[in-house]
Amino acid sequence: MTVLRRAITMTGVKPVGAYQHRFIYRYCYSLVEPLAGDHFFVTAPQVNTLYFEYMLQEFSQHEPEVFKIIFLDKAGYHRAKELKVPENIRLVYLPSSNPELNQVERLWGDMKYKVAFHNFKDEQDLEEWIKTTANSYQKQHIASLTGFPYIKHAVKKALAAIE
Repeated sequence: MTVLRRAITMTGVKPVGAYQHRFIYRYCYSLVEPLAGDHFFVTAPQVNTLYFEYMLQEFSQHEPEVFKIIFLDKAGYHRAKELKVPENIRLVYLPSSNPELNQVERLWGDMKYKVAFHNFKDEQDLEEWIKTTANSYQKQHIASLTGFPYIKHAVKKALAAIE
């Protein structure tokens, strides 16, 4: 279904745009490194434990020598008992009902802004748009969207404690 946003028009003039009433769903799983702006995206037809586990496996194989810590919300599929987490990944859950702590939410807001008023002919068209848009983000842009001051402060403090 077309994502609608506000549009600037003259007083009393309603914005006009193409609109489709059918629903096409594709989901984008994303991981971001908020300081450097590194990012990892995987698209899927559903949001569930199986596809989340697939994303973790793919991410695990991306730079397999690096130990990765992922901060995420407490969605059911993130915490499922049958979820198999790769050895080089550690999941850390954020407090409930605090989307402002989840850096990737700012990225989703930006992507939703970009998809506004787009119509797609089929799932492949939508998936291609997601992949193209997700991969078009420059590291600096992702870092500016997701590098919250409290994260930068915490990392600096942790690095100072190590040294």
